[in-house]
Amino acid sequence: MKIEPKDTISQGQLFLLIIKLQIGVGILSLPYRLHQLAKGGGWISVLIAGVFLQLILVMMWMLMKRFPSYSVFRIASVVTGRYAGALIGAAYVAYFLLVGGVVMMGAFDIINRWILQNTPRWAVLFLFMLTGVYLIRGTFRTISRIFILFTFLIGPMMFLIGYGVHRANFLYLLPLDEAGIWNIVVSSKETITAMYGFELILIIYPFVKGSHGGKLKAVSAGTWFVVLFYAFTVFTCMTVFSPQQLNMIPEPVMYLLRSLPFGAMDRADLLFLPIWMISMVASMTGYCYAAAFGIGHLLKHKDHKKAAPFAVIISCIIAYLPQTKEQFELFSYIADASAYFFLIGFPVLLLLLSYALKKKEGDPA
Repeated sequence: MKIEPKDTISQGQLFLLIIKLQIGVGILSLPYRLHQLAKGGGWISVLIAGVFLQLILVMMWMLMKRFPSYSVFRIASVVTGRYAGALIGAAYVAYFLLVGGVVMMGAFDIINRWILQNTPRWAVLFLFMLTGVYLIRGTFRTISRIFILFTFLIGPMMFLIGYGVHRANFLYLLPLDEAGIWNIVVSSKETITAMYGFELILIIYPFVKGSHGGKLKAVSAGTWFVVLFYAFTVFTCMTVFSPQQLNMIPEPVMYLLRSLPFGAMDRADLLFLPIWMISMVASMTGYCYAAAFGIGHLLKHKDHKKAAPFAVIISCIIAYLPQTKEQFELFSYIADASAYFFLIGFPVLLLLLSYALKKKEGDPA
């Protein structure tokens, strides 16, 4: 598919877009998951994850730098051939649809347990579907501008979470190495899986104006903003709740907000959740757009618009399939496990093959 100049965005817009795409469901339960593995050193695990994420971003950037006007779907065809490239492209489409569905599952689970206990799943997913179809049928620049507008809601999220610092007991963090240095490093994978969204750079890189170095700086700055935000959130929860309390609350962020007094506002969590849900819509829509873009490329459509409704509907169907907690965890596990192939495996393979076969932009598929 040809990328029109009217669809491009600036590097500053890329910075804000990456921030919005990465803040998802994982932020609510991340302090709990890290406490189970890293104890008081959980916030350090987030910073270590940031280093690993930066390495992954540099690797993706090196690949995209060789094919600055191509998405990963076209790169796969140029590097591996038409048929193998189509298989890799189809695998990426399936991955984006799966992750989009898992994001919807997680969002519904939180909504159902905290504010809409009696609302059936199909009703919530139907609203997600309507919103998703409406958003991703627009041009990439239009979608990006809407997401960037959503980005400014992160300020209230940070304020609400940061308000809990006045109740912090820093002794709860000690000893920092209680779980051991190795466990602190290994648990960083929990943060990486909670920050999905940066891999969409494999799709949106050609839409960004400016130099290659500027694009890397924008993506890196956006990612590190989210890393520091997550580290701050984990640090706050681990200093407000005792280790014994953290063992019993799977969503510490929600319990933190529920316990904080805000004058006339009795439950700050009910203010936080609508803001958070907008982030979920952005994350879900981003993956559905990537899937629709891939379908459009594979079917040789001129743009993604015809495939957009199908991508959203398929993700909604995936989100509706698991009916038990065990099934939901299975879908989440499959998404997390497959992410290593699509975040690291395939990009590394394509990068190495492009050098070995001396492939670059302009070569035929």
